[in-house]
Amino acid sequence: MFRIPEYGKVKRRLAAQIGNDKAFRAYVAMLYETIQNVSNLTDIDIYGFYEGAVSAQHNLLKIFQSIPQHGEDLGEKMFNAIKWLFEKGHNKAILIGADSPDLPIDYIKDAFTKLDAFNLVIGPVDDGGYYLIGMDSPLDTIFKGMKWGSNSITKDTISIAERQGIKYFLLPQWYDIDDIEGLNRWSCQQPVKIPLP
Repeated sequence: MFRIPEYGKVKRRLAAQIGNDKAFRAYVAMLYETIQNVSNLTDIDIYGFYEGAVSAQHNLLKIFQSIPQHGEDLGEKMFNAIKWLFEKGHNKAILIGADSPDLPIDYIKDAFTKLDAFNLVIGPVDDGGYYLIGMDSPLDTIFKGMKWGSNSITKDTISIAERQGIKYFLLPQWYDIDDIEGLNRWSCQQPVKIPLP
């Protein structure tokens, strides 16, 4: 899931710290690094659920099949993406964003494997959110009533799963890039060689 790069409309928290120019370039680099990273996966279908102006897409949406996000909030958008994947006939679905561009590919592979035994897989980040969520069927209650952007998303998701008897697995913790601290942790801060949108 990603936002189409549009100047002034991406990574606003980061932009408040380093300015729109640097934040925009950082986001483009993060997005394409993520795309390159997941392109190393085999035996899975990759889709892009995007938000933003299609007029700004250029070649971006041609990299893989792309579908516009639908929903009132992030939770509804994620659930609609998950539901769409299962309606297409998939028996497992995993969502990631572009905020963890150097996410180890083995974490994603492990998530798919764990869905053979668990209903829900969560990849927690150190700020309380998650870099990955995977399901073996559409679980709409997992996304309901969340305070998106808070530091308790993973904790609240686990609480819902435990109350409802949903078997879940936690992947290793990683980080995401929302601010200058996260950006400084990223090992690859140069845009990769793919034409900018």
